[in-house]
Amino acid sequence: MSRQVTNRIVRPILSKTPEEARKGVLALYRDFYREMPWTCRSHLLDTPIAVARQKLKDEFLKNKDVTDVRIIDMHVVKGRMTLEEFHNFWAQNYNMYNYFDSTDTQKRKATEKNNTFMDNFYKSSD
Repeated sequence: MSRQVTNRIVRPILSKTPEEARKGVLALYRDFYREMPWTCRSHLLDTPIAVARQKLKDEFLKNKDVTDVRIIDMHVVKGRMTLEEFHNFWAQNYNMYNYFDSTDTQKRKATEKNNTFMDNFYKSSD
């Protein structure tokens, strides 16, 4: 019994070539980058714009090793949907903080909670 291997031809989602996919990713990154100040102000996020843009860059760099054009296109489509949700206020603030889970602001707030009067009192007696 021999097994026959066939190549399946798949239809592209958005891009036909990796260059087209790259252009789509760069356009999405540029749109997110330009939208970031308005999003931070309108959603009253206490995250600085520079930190938000750095987090945006980190999110894009997570997928830098993806080479399949169809997967890249799916990420672009999901990114467009996320951008639209942020812009149209369909995503609430707590949804947005899922992306900023370990920023400096949250770390500062966590340390402020631990700095109660008694904590400071015990630290000063050492």
